[in-house]
Amino acid sequence: MRDQGRLVEWFDEKGYGFIQPNDAAKDRVFLHIKDFARQGPRPIVGCALEYTVLIDGDGRFRAQQVTYLKASQTQKLSTKLKKPNMQQQKLKPMQIACVGYVLALAVFTVAGWLSGMVLLFISVINAFTYWMYALDKEAALLGNRRVPEQTLHILSFLGGWPTAWLAQEKLRHKTQKQPFRKIYFCTIALNIILILWLISPLNVLKL
Repeated sequence: MRDQGRLVEWFDEKGYGFIQPNDAAKDRVFLHIKDFARQGPRPIVGCALEYTVLIDGDGRFRAQQVTYLKASQTQKLSTKLKKPNMQQQKLKPMQIACVGYVLALAVFTVAGWLSGMVLLFISVINAFTYWMYALDKEAALLGNRRVPEQTLHILSFLGGWPTAWLAQEKLRHKTQKQPFRKIYFCTIALNIILILWLISPLNVLKL
């Protein structure tokens, strides 16, 4: 299916960038210089493009058979670009879950139910998780060796799932791929069970 959009980010030295479709509800589309239908001038941010969309092996939207558009050929921007979608401005369920998780950990620690070392450990894990997602995103774009999905899931299970979600949203990474997303949500449930065990009388380790 052919679609239209504008180039919103371009790394000329690396030869790739991202297209924002005219329909703001759609995710950004990855574009590589070799995906143009024919050779032409180097793309610049803001240029209008028409392209075919496909999902590559990494689960990302990728443009193929890309062509430049003249002003007379461009479609009118969706009204969603002109008027903010009020529903999109509301907090997402995962945002609420992440904030609730952090607050719960803080309350458990202040109440003495959870060790401060556990809170510190989870904080470090969250920072490391975002970094690993960023590395994996860069590797996917450059075709380098990827971070194993099992590693990302283990980090989520250990408490890094809030920044894992943040990385997925901000980096547009792993948001479409299945069954990765299903396993990711399973790691959230397992981590919550682990926290509940740590603050329960059943915790013989007294962490």
